[in-house]
Amino acid sequence: MRAALIIGLMGVWSVALADEKYPDGMTILETPKSGEIQVVTGSQAEMDVPREPASTFKVVIAWAALDRGLVQDVETPLEGAEGLGLRQSLQKSINPPFAILAEKLGGDVLGEYAERSGLIEGKIPKGWMRAGGREAAHAADMKTTLRREHLMAVAWMRGTTPWGGEAGKKLQDALIWKGEKVLLRAKTGSYEGCLWMTGYGPEKAVTVFMEGPVSRRPEILKAFFGRWGVEPASP
Repeated sequence: MRAALIIGLMGVWSVALADEKYPDGMTILETPKSGEIQVVTGSQAEMDVPREPASTFKVVIAWAALDRGLVQDVETPLEGAEGLGLRQSLQKSINPPFAILAEKLGGDVLGEYAERSGLIEGKIPKGWMRAGGREAAHAADMKTTLRREHLMAVAWMRGTTPWGGEAGKKLQDALIWKGEKVLLRAKTGSYEGCLWMTGYGPEKAVTVFMEGPVSRRPEILKAFFGRWGVEPASP
C-alpha cells in the first residue's frame, strides 16, 4: 500500500523568535492551519534524519485497535492498563496495554496500519514484530523522521489523515489532553534517547523533538505547550 500522507511536498521555512529560549539540540516544527511548515528552532537538516518514533507509534496501535473493534471507546479500562482507558493510557504513555493490543492485532495487520499512517520511513519489513508486543509499542526497529511526525499532526489538524470514520473520531477524542488550559490533541514519545511531542491545538500543529534521557521529558512538554503561551498542567 502507498502511504496515505504525502511526505515532502510542503514547503519549509524558518522563523526567528528573538524572545524565545529553547534548549540546545531541540527542534520545533510548526504549521498553521493554512500555510507551510515553519522551523521555530533547530535545523532543517534534521527534518529527514531517521529516528525512533518511540511511543508516538502507540497512536498507530490505537487506531488499528479502534478500527478492528478491539477497543470500543476511549474511557473503558484496557487490559493491562490498571484501570485506565485509551485516552489516559495514551497520555501517560504506559506500555502494557499497547503491547497486548499489538499482540492481538499481529504484525501483518499492524504493519498495514503503520504503512497507511505514513508515520514510518520506508517499507514495513516482514517480521518486524518478531520480538513481540513489548517492542512493537515503540515500533520495534522501524524509523520515522521529524517531517513524517509533523505531517501526521498537520493531517490530524486538517482532517486529511487515513484514519477516518468512527475509529478516526474516537482516536481524535483519545488524543485530547484533559485538564489543560487549551484544547490540545497530542502524543508524547520517549525511547532510545528520542524525545517527542507532536499534535495540534488552536490554529496550528506543533512537533517538538530532542535527543536526551527520559528525565528531560518535561522540557519537551514545556516547549510544546509554550507554543500556545501556557504551561502544561499534567506531569
